[in-house]
Amino acid sequence: MQKAGGKMEVIQMKDVSFHYTGDVPILENVNICLNSGDYAILTGENGSGKSTFLKLLLGELEPDQGTVEIFGKKIGKADFKELKIGYVPQNSISGNKDFPATVEEVMMTGLYRPFKKRLSRKECRQKITVALTELGMESFLKRRIGELSGGQQQRVMLARVLAADPGLLILDEPTVGVDSVSLEALAKVLQKKNEEGLTILMVTHGNTKLFCGVNRHFKADEGGITE
Repeated sequence: MQKAGGKMEVIQMKDVSFHYTGDVPILENVNICLNSGDYAILTGENGSGKSTFLKLLLGELEPDQGTVEIFGKKIGKADFKELKIGYVPQNSISGNKDFPATVEEVMMTGLYRPFKKRLSRKECRQKITVALTELGMESFLKRRIGELSGGQQQRVMLARVLAADPGLLILDEPTVGVDSVSLEALAKVLQKKNEEGLTILMVTHGNTKLFCGVNRHFKADEGGITE
């Protein structure tokens, strides 16, 4: 939905409540609106509802009441690539040292386009090179992803998502298990991409001081999310 001033509502949660069977509400009457170009961070202690919030946002759970929309549409897993949503989960490969794919092969999977004309191999390689270079990982192209450190893997997974040119980037605990070099690279790239117009939502309980350019701060606590 287009708003006054040319801003578009990218994420909208309206009167959202959710509880697991037999439990008290995990989230209750949550209202959040993120506009195009926002750079938002959601913090909160373990058990505060951050994970449930993400699952509702990603379409893995249905709210008991209220609505969840991204780019004006109710979200489902099949909509991710169509709506240009980039998602970087927490430690998605970490711990699997025997994972056989190379960095290049992992990057290629992020460029699969089921709803659009497929990119040529040359175009894919160009996008992969640019994304990895931005995160200082271009020299790891032929390395197996399982051989990389946790921070290096996180940089590759972010590069994989950014290579697909998302309109919305969602990150789940991107600082967990990440070394200081990778953390600085992550913060710089996120700031740069936001300045270029990318809408970003980061969910974390870690230190956020390094992340510059953030204009929206949310906190999950006792079933609510406040700004």
